[in-house]
Amino acid sequence: MKILSISLDPELLQLRRAALQAAGHDIVNVDSEKEAIQAVQAPESFDAVLLCHRFPGAIARQTVRLLRQSHPDTRVIYIAHLYGEWPEVEADRYIVGADGAEALVRVLQAVHA
Repeated sequence: MKILSISLDPELLQLRRAALQAAGHDIVNVDSEKEAIQAVQAPESFDAVLLCHRFPGAIARQTVRLLRQSHPDTRVIYIAHLYGEWPEVEADRYIVGADGAEALVRVLQAVHA
């Protein structure tokens, strides 16, 4: 799968990239609000977009809205910080970061099926 990973935390981006590349995925990391907006409006499409809890909520909502307009078939996975947290971001699936890379890979497989 081709995946766009969005976070303002470079360490989380690199960890996710390493884990998902090891699972055979192609990852593009974005670490700024401006780049995220540009990426989801660009002609290049992704199978899934990962939105990290470290990305501001208002910009995350705008990013999802623009993505749905430009690439309606792309699945959005929101990575929450804590169990019980209910983000104000509309996503196709939600996962808690502490569940680890294996859980993220399973969610990606589920949305791709």
